[in-house]
Amino acid sequence: MLKEQDALPAQATVSLAERRAFMKLPLDERRRILSEQSERAARYYEQEQDTQGRERWQGGDIVEL
Repeated sequence: MLKEQDALPAQATVSLAERRAFMKLPLDERRRILSEQSERAARYYEQEQDTQGRERWQGGDIVEL
């Protein structure tokens, strides 16, 4: 089972066995892990350099053809 300190590259996949092990954890533990992961993801996407890049490709007018 992967722990928080085990950083995975974005391309890494989690095996079926690891997913099943996660689902066997108590609900409170799963929620804690998911909460920590969501906080890390939010910090990543809030970084200034990423925000500017994302705004460039997401910004602008929507043009429907």
